[in-house]
Amino acid sequence: MSSERASDRATPRTLADALRTWDDESLAALLLTRPDLARPAPVDVGQLAARAGGRGSVAFAIDRLDTAHLAVLEALAGEDDRVGADQLEQIVYARPATVRELVAELRSRALIWGDDSGLRPVRAVRDVLGPAPAGLGPSLSALLVRQPPAAVHAFVDGLDLPAADPRTDVARLAAAYTDPSWAQAQIASARAAAGDDVLRLLDRLSDGPPSGRLGQVPADVTISTARDPLEHLLARALLVATDPRTVTLPREIGLLRRGGHTTREPVDEPPPVPTVQVDLARADRVGASAAFDLTRRVELMLDAWGTRPPPVLRSGGVGVREVRALATGLDVDADHAGFLVELASAAGLLARGDDSDGEGAWLPTQAFDNWRERPTAHRWRALAGAWLRMPRATALVGDRDEHDRPVAALAPDLERGAVATVRAAALEGLAALPPGCAPESTDDLVARVAWARPRRTLLRDRTVRQTVIEAAWLGVTALGAMTSHGRLLVCGEDPVAALDPLLPEPVDHLLLQADLTAVAPGPLDREVAHGIAMLADVESRGGATVYRFTSASLRRALDAGWPASQLHAFLATHSRTPVPQPLTYLIDDTARRHGRLRVGSADVYVRSDDPADLDTLLAERSLAPLRLRRLAPTVALSDVSGDVVLARLRAAGREPVLEDAGGRSAETPAPVRRATTVVAMVTASALGPSEVAAVVAAVRAGERARVARPAPAGGPVAPTLLVEQLRAAVEDGGSLWLAYLDETGTVSERVVDPVGVDGGRLTAYDHRSARTRSFALHRISRVASAG
Repeated sequence: MSSERASDRATPRTLADALRTWDDESLAALLLTRPDLARPAPVDVGQLAARAGGRGSVAFAIDRLDTAHLAVLEALAGEDDRVGADQLEQIVYARPATVRELVAELRSRALIWGDDSGLRPVRAVRDVLGPAPAGLGPSLSALLVRQPPAAVHAFVDGLDLPAADPRTDVARLAAAYTDPSWAQAQIASARAAAGDDVLRLLDRLSDGPPSGRLGQVPADVTISTARDPLEHLLARALLVATDPRTVTLPREIGLLRRGGHTTREPVDEPPPVPTVQVDLARADRVGASAAFDLTRRVELMLDAWGTRPPPVLRSGGVGVREVRALATGLDVDADHAGFLVELASAAGLLARGDDSDGEGAWLPTQAFDNWRERPTAHRWRALAGAWLRMPRATALVGDRDEHDRPVAALAPDLERGAVATVRAAALEGLAALPPGCAPESTDDLVARVAWARPRRTLLRDRTVRQTVIEAAWLGVTALGAMTSHGRLLVCGEDPVAALDPLLPEPVDHLLLQADLTAVAPGPLDREVAHGIAMLADVESRGGATVYRFTSASLRRALDAGWPASQLHAFLATHSRTPVPQPLTYLIDDTARRHGRLRVGSADVYVRSDDPADLDTLLAERSLAPLRLRRLAPTVALSDVSGDVVLARLRAAGREPVLEDAGGRSAETPAPVRRATTVVAMVTASALGPSEVAAVVAAVRAGERARVARPAPAGGPVAPTLLVEQLRAAVEDGGSLWLAYLDETGTVSERVVDPVGVDGGRLTAYDHRSARTRSFALHRISRVASAG
């Protein structure tokens, strides 16, 4: 055991050995920057290292690196062996002190390991970055070892280097080309023989990719037989043939043509974002208004879809027609409406369910009913928080797909893992600006995000522009600058206290106008908002919302079961101005005409107290598909279904009501429906401090179990001896290592502090789960002292 512990303190040979030297604070920092490593908690440091070196996790981490960190990692990955930090300082185009900081940060993320004299990337880094990190080719020695010995000897002989065995020749050539002056002399020699095309060819390949395809690579070329730029470069090993049709530029020559660095431009300075000053207090007010409007529109949308849900398309998603209708109803454009649909779904307020006919439809969830009861600032926080995590490419909604069909909101193929990462980078860029400062141009922010997320190229620039638009819709930004509550949200703090005082207070009254309109001088409370939405249609929104009363809007309330007296009472109660006489007349006239035609099942009959009404219906050409036939002066029959008859009559401007067999009105409000299930989005969300501490504790417990593991034995301990060992540990108060077979048949190693043995079970404090638990004795195969 002592030798193993001594080994742990020796120079690390693996990433796991390196991680074992880290303190708890360093492990916690690793988990915070790479949260996917923590779920579920690793059993010990070995498993943590295995996850940290896994290709998927490494790719996830690399895709979140900025240009500076990526440049250091690419420089390291391009080398054949361990690299010293001083060498990285020479080839990475950045200030030496910055390179040291970048190395430390990459090491803290477990993407590289080793001390400053011998750094190396984890193995999966090279797999993720590909065969040409930073667009540079393999080293000359890596290219030459694949060449026939005769070809290597020809290079050495042609360049007047001492010849030896093939391995020595490769090493000698590689060493010669690491001297920049010697390499420059060979380039100058080729240029003198073949002209400036030599430089153009070298620069084309040094810009990346480092390989070029040809019809046929010239073979057995020497300096004396070379005739063109390509042959002169091949003869001097400035280019190397990697197959009969491909030539590759060695890494040393690529670095030389880039000025000795892996990039042509410095990597440690992000592009500047020029700004303009705005009034922050005004921006906060405008942003709060946008936050209120967005929250209200989501509520209106889900209210409407609770009774008249849009169908689920066969390919998934919401139809373009339904989104356009929603846009009209909410007084926004179609892009904004599509975003609201996506946002409601991301927040768990909208999901797929079934309509009254059992067909797939988009319905509010049961969570919507809880959400709508909360204060506006809390509702906005839920929506905005969902937006931050939403991994869907909302910018694509309304585009044409490969079949030239419009991409629907909530279409299943809009999932893009990079979107949330790019959105976060864009918001971080805005939050980095001083308060009250807005970018002069979105192009500058796009360039900044391109520096911050260089590998996320697909949809990156478009996602940044879409983020700017959506942030304004949400009120995260206003007048181009980040609002105070938006900054708190993006920085992971609670925005409610900053937003709540800026939100408008709900009002409980209307201002009725003589032109059959009503003005809401502010946001309405729920009761008044519900009532006026039943009686009138929105004509315009802004600082005040204008509603218009029409026969159709009043008929909507009558169809829902409101009698005329209730309409009059509602308006009289909630209007600060007298009810205009034209509106009173319109209500009475609509109520009088409402229900003059009655539809029932006979198959279907239509009746009216006024025979003239039926005369008109039977003569109306647009109603011919109903196949009405007169049964009596006030009754006509149809073999078309009742709901179709109702819909056609209403479309023709009539006002029928449905009645039951007793002649009583059977009109009922449309039932409110809810989706019963929600598919939660899975994201690698940030870890909380308590979860990080618990994972670190579990890893430490696993390490104690690993160190305490006894030497291999012949078999499980005898039951009587096991009980004796456990009881002795209870009396001594020490810790035990035990091998335990759980319910799934998996053997786990644990360090426990025994408390008692009774009834065939061991009660002990489990260091891994940090709680006292019970272990079945028959599942314990081995025990040993853990010191």
